[in-house]
Amino acid sequence: MKRIFLIGSPRSGTTMLQSLLAAHPEVISFPESKFFHYLLYKKFVGKFAGRMEAFFKDEINRPEILQGFDDSQTVGNKVSWFVGVLDGLAAEQNKSIWLEKTPEHIYFIDDIERFLPDAKFIHILRNGMDTIASLHEATRSSHDLWGPGWDLNHCIHRWKEATLISHKYAKKSNHILVKYEEILDNKVKKLAEICHFMEIEYDERMLDFYQEKAARLSLNLPWHQGIEREVKTNNVHKYHKVLKSQEIRYILDKIKPIKGEIAWKVAVEVSEPISDIYALPICDRLCCTIKLEGIKLGIVELPVCDGMVGGSVLADAVAAQFAWQIIDRFFQRNRCEKGNKLWETLLEPLHPKHDWALFLQELWGRPHWHLEDFYNPEIAEKVPTITIEKDLIVLEISEEFANIKVELSEIDVLVNVGGVAVGIVTVAVENNFVSAQKLRSTITRNSGFELCVATVREALLGKPLNGKQSLRSRLASAAQQRSDLPDSLNAPGAGGIYPPNAVMFGRRSGAIGTSVSRRAALPASALPQIESAAAIAGEPTMQIPPKNEFPKQVFYAPEIIGLKSPYREVSHSVKPQVFGNHGVTHRLPILAYRRICPNSLDAVTPQVLEQQLQYLKDRGYYSASWENWLTAKRDKTPLPGKAVLMTFDGGYLDFFQYAWPLLKRFHFTATVFLVAESIGKTNSWEKAEFEEVQLMGWPEILQLRDAGIEFGSMSATHQPLTALSPTEIVREGAKSRAILEGGLEKSVKCFAYPYGDFDPIVGHLIGASGYTFGVSYRSSFSSFDDALLSLPRIQVTAENFLWQLGL
Repeated sequence: MKRIFLIGSPRSGTTMLQSLLAAHPEVISFPESKFFHYLLYKKFVGKFAGRMEAFFKDEINRPEILQGFDDSQTVGNKVSWFVGVLDGLAAEQNKSIWLEKTPEHIYFIDDIERFLPDAKFIHILRNGMDTIASLHEATRSSHDLWGPGWDLNHCIHRWKEATLISHKYAKKSNHILVKYEEILDNKVKKLAEICHFMEIEYDERMLDFYQEKAARLSLNLPWHQGIEREVKTNNVHKYHKVLKSQEIRYILDKIKPIKGEIAWKVAVEVSEPISDIYALPICDRLCCTIKLEGIKLGIVELPVCDGMVGGSVLADAVAAQFAWQIIDRFFQRNRCEKGNKLWETLLEPLHPKHDWALFLQELWGRPHWHLEDFYNPEIAEKVPTITIEKDLIVLEISEEFANIKVELSEIDVLVNVGGVAVGIVTVAVENNFVSAQKLRSTITRNSGFELCVATVREALLGKPLNGKQSLRSRLASAAQQRSDLPDSLNAPGAGGIYPPNAVMFGRRSGAIGTSVSRRAALPASALPQIESAAAIAGEPTMQIPPKNEFPKQVFYAPEIIGLKSPYREVSHSVKPQVFGNHGVTHRLPILAYRRICPNSLDAVTPQVLEQQLQYLKDRGYYSASWENWLTAKRDKTPLPGKAVLMTFDGGYLDFFQYAWPLLKRFHFTATVFLVAESIGKTNSWEKAEFEEVQLMGWPEILQLRDAGIEFGSMSATHQPLTALSPTEIVREGAKSRAILEGGLEKSVKCFAYPYGDFDPIVGHLIGASGYTFGVSYRSSFSSFDDALLSLPRIQVTAENFLWQLGL
């Protein structure tokens, strides 16, 4: 007889999974016995006999079994009696497995294993926000049945405790951890995995007889109402109607540390080869300690998708986060070895400006140039001149350039660093001629720090930093090795960047060095949403499988560039900034409004907004764009005058009615963040706190688009993203982008995190889903040092005013 225990936090889906498994012809199960809970928990020991009587008489209708019960026996004998009873009940019905489901038994795993060494355990884990909200609602509405003490903090504690206990057993062969959301998402696949763990074959009757078993096992308890419904994902989240936004933020703050505690933790030395990292399927994130020659640089956090983090994705993330430290260490090593007097005086870490000049000298093989020379297109050099007829050329950074003669007004340059494409820049042609230096300066200006990131990734990572090769020669060697590989990024046996047969989504539109340039793994189960967004945007894809077939791995691969797509980076000449009397903007205020309405307590009134806009106008403020701030951050050059960015969250109809006329009158513009699946509906995500009001529909949105208002995403269904799995995060981002870009017929690059809630994993996946800018509610002005996907915003409410916010 096989004995299996199903455990987890209360309200995490244990009854649902129990009902599915009990519908298997080999399995028998019962309502919660709470046997070990009453047997071993001191508070309940005195009630053990009463609990057994209620279980056998009232819940499974077998009172005759109690004739063999003796409450004076030892604990071991009571366990033997109980196990024998369940064995007998299973044998009566010719079942080979009994399944005992009591969530509280999670606290007695070691005791159960001591008494039953052959027992197996199925742990079910559910989204913390959903579980806590469900517990909070159930314990309030059925207070007499749950008992006292179930305040919000206790609900949070119970979920956290159960989650941490389950992860302690994740590597044990007699334990399996299962996600509630994955069962809803792919019932057959997940049930087959659980059946394999139970050593039985999956049986399709599990889904046919689920409702019948659910009705019997739930004992008609009020919090089990609806358990017999079809098992499927529900886009209506309980916390939207149970918890206020302040309570949601409080919960998120309390449960966020759990993510780090249950992450897959490894250490990587960057001077050694960086390989794929495999994690337990239950792990959602990797916390990777990065070491450089044994010294810790910091931690890289990445999502674990389909059980792994690709080595190429990790290498890219390491280079993006630590390129400066790694390149500086390389310079220090080589200064000593080369014996150059100038370099010998620079053994300490350099000033960033000097370091950047040194990097460009090494990159371009111009050791005597000054920093400004690399940006000056007029420097003449004696180099060959070639004639081309096409409007696209491919240039490898580590090779010398030639002058170009061409009868076109501009040419596109596909820039390779170490044999790997980093983007396309467009270079203006004057008098049918482009000098080699103009190519060099245009690439330097438009690629910016991404040149350093790509150089570190392709020339330094996975290799010792000492040696005789210069940085440029290392890149040349890498480019040669790449050219020797088959013409594929991931063909079997190619030794390419990505695993063989992986699905790859190519480069999106956007500036070099933003999220557009970052490699990313994406969850295979989110493939339909990713593919839909890519198709609407016209982005290149490779190896999309037939419908209803999921690949093992999916990647965003920025090296795949649609050469004639509209996603090129157009070069621009650098002109001196001319500033008026209002100075310049080093730190950009990004203002976050919600509703603008004359008769609602939770809104800013039109009169107050009018006063604030007048205040801004009188002090010389003007509306900047996201691209303005991107350029300023990249060039470390302040915006002229007093710039401000205004945003409005939610897409309420009152923005169209009240805010837009005022913005237009004062010559300001704004970005409106939409909850994509709620367009034309109501603010259902605020049921617990505010009145339901009408949101804008497409007629209003398109009218505003044509008038110059920009639109961004606030996800598909307004969920707190840090509480979600990578699959759910990507679905929220990709589905929203597909809806918005399909309706707007233009790209959507801005994302507002619901509840202002984000972390490195959320930022990485939202960037990989197609967004360049991400905004939170971290209250401060945005500086040059802020990451584009974690820009702060200042919330403007009915209570605060612009002068109180420091404007």
